[in-house]
Amino acid sequence: MMKKNNNQKKNNPRTPRPREDELRSLDSQLGSFGIEPPKVYRRQEQQGRTPAKQPANRRASGARQNPPRTPQERVKQQNQKRRLKKKFRRALTAITLVMLVIVVLVTLSLTVLFKIDTVKITGNEKYSAKQITAVLPIEKGNNLFTCDTKGAKKKLELNLPYIYNADITRKFPSTINVAITETKTIYRIKNPDKSYTLLDDNFKVLEEHAAKAPSGSVEIKKAVVDKATAGTTVELSNKKTLDYLKRICQTINAVNMKKVTAIYSKDINNNYIVYDNRITIKLGAIDKAEQKLYSALAAIDKLEKTNPAAHGEITATSDKQIYFTEK
Repeated sequence: MMKKNNNQKKNNPRTPRPREDELRSLDSQLGSFGIEPPKVYRRQEQQGRTPAKQPANRRASGARQNPPRTPQERVKQQNQKRRLKKKFRRALTAITLVMLVIVVLVTLSLTVLFKIDTVKITGNEKYSAKQITAVLPIEKGNNLFTCDTKGAKKKLELNLPYIYNADITRKFPSTINVAITETKTIYRIKNPDKSYTLLDDNFKVLEEHAAKAPSGSVEIKKAVVDKATAGTTVELSNKKTLDYLKRICQTINAVNMKKVTAIYSKDINNNYIVYDNRITIKLGAIDKAEQKLYSALAAIDKLEKTNPAAHGEITATSDKQIYFTEK
């Protein structure tokens, strides 16, 4: 029974044949006319796929790459290219000319133009204008732009120690202004030969062997000078002593103390301020020196009312316990 059904299926003309039979039949029919099916069609049919569609962007790019179809469009496109090239050449030429002008102007300003013909010095008392110009490395005829104002400032302050600050500025078209701020002697150290080393408030050496001590200067006692070069910071035999002295001076300035006649430091725990050549304030350790000095000045105010000519020592090693020992 099963064999009969199978034979019926094979002999039934309405039963669809496989795909291979259809292609084979098509090949045999076309072959009789000498026509061969397209290879792409045959390959795609064998694989059971339809032709893939090209991406829209690829079609668009291909359309853009296609040349103009008409002669008029080709001429128009060529004209546009010529105009763009012409604009580019003009822009490049303009930029080149501008750069050339800038280079010429800079070269002229650094070589020919802006020559210094005036050096104006103000604020000087200790030194004459002739002394300052002799040290100043900026001269007439130099270029206003290329002159080294910072280097000139350092040279003036080093070689002329009483110049506390030299403000050097340019004024167009051809002037250099030198504004001098001079310093006074703030501290003095007595040397073994009875001369004095004079210092400013930054302990810069003003003079190495002055014959007299300027009035109003504060004496630094018990300090031995190791090296003193005018224009540079003094060097003491005990390197740490200078740090302690600076701390004492900072404390004096912080409380705005007046009538200070001397200061000295033995070590970190023994620091002193002399008031009006009469009263020595013993601060002790340098820590909390400002609070201790405030307490000592309050004690001096009371003492001035009861005994204005008193001589002695105020011990202010603690800001809470202050006492006076008369001598």
